[in-house]
Amino acid sequence: PEEVDIRYINSPFKHLKNMLPKNKGSRFEKITSDVYTKLGYNVEKSNDTSYDRLINKRKCEIKGSTLAKNTDTFSFLQIRPDQNYDVMIFALFYPQELCLLEMDKKMICKHIDANVFKKQHGGNKANSRTYCYYGNKETLLSLGAKEIQ
Repeated sequence: PEEVDIRYINSPFKHLKNMLPKNKGSRFEKITSDVYTKLGYNVEKSNDTSYDRLINKRKCEIKGSTLAKNTDTFSFLQIRPDQNYDVMIFALFYPQELCLLEMDKKMICKHIDANVFKKQHGGNKANSRTYCYYGNKETLLSLGAKEIQ
């Protein structure tokens, strides 16, 4: 298990921080779906494995993360431009708040082409078509993401 991150000791997201990575993804999706529903969006489960939820008829891929220990950044992994989604939702679980940011697929692809989103597997010479991004609310907003409130 990961060493305790003291920023999350009294956090409503403490349980997320302590979960095994395999379980976190589905939990991030569930919480994000619940928030969108409470905000008045129509949220449906996907019948397609290339996106997580249909939100107001948009195919949405959800990427969630808690802060990486000893940093002010989040890690968003397994970003796949070849999947069939319209929008990527970045769910940033800060110790005391949840921030939801959206970026359309065209913008995701633009940042992959500009090498802002980095190759995740095999380094620069590999062609896994899987990417990652390390950043926070401010960096994602500077890349054109839009905050959901």
